[in-house]
Amino acid sequence: MTVEAAVDPYDVLTPRRRKLVTFALLGCAFLAMLDGTVVGTALPRIAEQLGGGSGWYVWLVTAYLLTSSVSVPVYGRFSDLYGRRRLLLGGLGLFLAGSLVCGAAASMPALITARAVQGLGAGALLTLGMALIRDLYPPDRTEGLLRMQTVLATMMVLGMVGGPLVGGLLTDHADWRWAFWINLPVGLTAAAVLRAALPDRRPSGAPTGQLDVAGILLLTGGLSLTLVGLSLKGNAAGAHPVGWTDPSVAGSLLAGLALLAALIPVERRAALPVLPLRLYRHRAYGTLLTAGFFFQVAALPVGILLPLYFQYVRGHSATVSGLLLLPLLAGMAVGNRATAAAVLRSGRTKPPLVAGAGLLTAGTAAFFALDAATPPALTGLWLLLAGLGTGPAMGGITIATQNSVPRADMGTATAGAALTKQIGGAFGLAVAQTLSGRGMAPHPGSGVPAGAAAIGSTVAWTGGTAGLLALAVLLAGRDVRIPGRGGRTAARGGRTTPAERR
Repeated sequence: MTVEAAVDPYDVLTPRRRKLVTFALLGCAFLAMLDGTVVGTALPRIAEQLGGGSGWYVWLVTAYLLTSSVSVPVYGRFSDLYGRRRLLLGGLGLFLAGSLVCGAAASMPALITARAVQGLGAGALLTLGMALIRDLYPPDRTEGLLRMQTVLATMMVLGMVGGPLVGGLLTDHADWRWAFWINLPVGLTAAAVLRAALPDRRPSGAPTGQLDVAGILLLTGGLSLTLVGLSLKGNAAGAHPVGWTDPSVAGSLLAGLALLAALIPVERRAALPVLPLRLYRHRAYGTLLTAGFFFQVAALPVGILLPLYFQYVRGHSATVSGLLLLPLLAGMAVGNRATAAAVLRSGRTKPPLVAGAGLLTAGTAAFFALDAATPPALTGLWLLLAGLGTGPAMGGITIATQNSVPRADMGTATAGAALTKQIGGAFGLAVAQTLSGRGMAPHPGSGVPAGAAAIGSTVAWTGGTAGLLALAVLLAGRDVRIPGRGGRTAARGGRTTPAERR
């Protein structure tokens, strides 16, 4: 091995270059988070100018969710095999091209197609951005990793709140097209910094073999159909809700699951599988993916249904409704920061994740008591508990997942954690729509959902059940240890060496 091959180019980055690259990566991740929610408040104006009914609304959102989700595992796996820099720059290029066309779209089909292209690039931004941040700030760089987890959590919260706010402001005071064009200056600046300052580190000793085309097609097809089925069910509302047995829902889900089942024997034979099944031999990895799925199932209905309660049951404006959700968002930020600090101090990931699952269960189950006269302070307390419970899953699951597998599979592991959370969110929304039933049906002719009790019981049943399942999975699973302040070595599941963690 030559001296050049032994030196990690990330280890010799100057502090200034490391900081510039970090800001560019955070900018990429923020764009992906923001664009997942920015369209919501602009939909009425878009429909007014481009035409289209509620059916187009669903696909305008689903197109981005679909392509950004199904591309995640492919980006993650390919980054482990061929390096992350070129894939990230390629994904950023797709995202910016999609943004440009979205802003220039003259019809709803054109806009939906451009959103799909945008989502295809967005799959790289968040997944590879987080993987590269982990490369730049491994667990032995404790202070840097702690700061990065804090910043990432803050960005996630800002993306959730900022997307609808930015979309509304631009739609009201400029033009809805700027909700997409605003990505261009930020994205182009990030691309220039990454090209100039981020070294092209390619994996040494990566396996060789024929590209797993069959695996890629089966994986993307299976995930696409599964997410389409969940999206059709989760976005069903109004006087004609769609049931699980509806041909569009049941057909998509069954076909998607069949393709994913067919993927297993294909991946066992593939020389370079897009989904390495050997990762699931690490018990901790499978445990963390399952727990992340249930965390998201429990958490998403809170953020989706409580604004309906504040606006339609309590009569608050959209702005006040957003302010009343601040305890949830503050809890997420604090919970994530506390989790990262606890993990890096003790070297153990299991205790804070277990505590988070317990808090999330308690916070969501409390909504059984929600009614039209519940004091805002009490609602805020329940939201704070739910946020504190959700926080550990935001960064803690990722940290644990990245350290539960060999270092060479870190990108794939990061993608797996992100994908299962996205599927969990879609499934949670579909379950919540089912549980809400007639209690959430609009008043005739008003289009306004009714029933504080229906909202409260839906949040409580979905969150409480999924939270308990996450708690049970974590308690039954192994602890993943990482290097902390005490210099603990880790990766019981991954058995990585200090040299590999560099």
